Amino acid sequence: MAARRSLWPREHGAYGQLAAPLAGALLVHVPTFAAIALAVAACLAFLANEPLLVVLGQRGERMRASHGAAASRRLAALLAGAAAFAIAGLAGSSAPTLEVAAIAAVPGACLVGLAWSRRQHTLYGELLAAIAFSAAAAPVMVAAGVPIGEAFAIWAAWASGYACSVAAVHRVLARHRHPATWIDRALALGFAGGIAAALADRAAWPFAAIAVPLAAVALALVVKPPRATRMRTVGVILVIASAVADVLLVARC
Repeated sequence: MAARRSLWPREHGAYGQLAAPLAGALLVHVPTFAAIALAVAACLAFLANEPLLVVLGQRGERMRASHGAAASRRLAALLAGAAAFAIAGLAGSSAPTLEVAAIAAVPGACLVGLAWSRRQHTLYGELLAAIAFSAAAAPVMVAAGVPIGEAFAIWAAWASGYACSVAAVHRVLARHRHPATWIDRALALGFAGGIAAALADRAAWPFAAIAVPLAAVALALVVKPPRATRMRTVGVILVIASAVADVLLVARC
């Protein structure tokens, strides 16, 4: 019933795409106040997604009519909180932290634009989300003392791993009613090649191993896709892969 609908984000996979990189960012160095504040700001901004969709009518006109006022209030409160923590975290931060925060905000702004145009749940919308959510960890790491180059490399690894998982999940859903195509073979070769490259040249790409657990799950999904009814299990496996990636990140740093 509409009266019982939640205003928490429904995209369960997105929780992991945000939480795992943020957890790793707070674990690689002793977190500073700025790092913690930026992490909280990112979480509050993420929680604003569902109220935004309700206000925009993308959860249906009935949902907007019954929950629009509450969604507007929650959206305003969450955005105000996110802004307050972001300002607190960035105030007095180093120039590299400010630069990385500005760059990391770009995919997030683009994601809001896709939500506005009702394209957030397309394949490229979800790929952009994987980049945007993992981007939140980059300024947190720099604020905690991670060199800017390493922060970008770690962000790239997280984004790559989650992009692999997004593409694989879309292929699992496509294979529910259709046989395998060249796309599945190309993805399998790409995932396998990426995993091999990350493991073979760890000196040149020291943080690429972070993407390996997620890419390995993605490879298994496209090679032998489960039934579409098993997506909850797939989600649990991806959470476990994210946790393994965090362990690899902390061990590497």
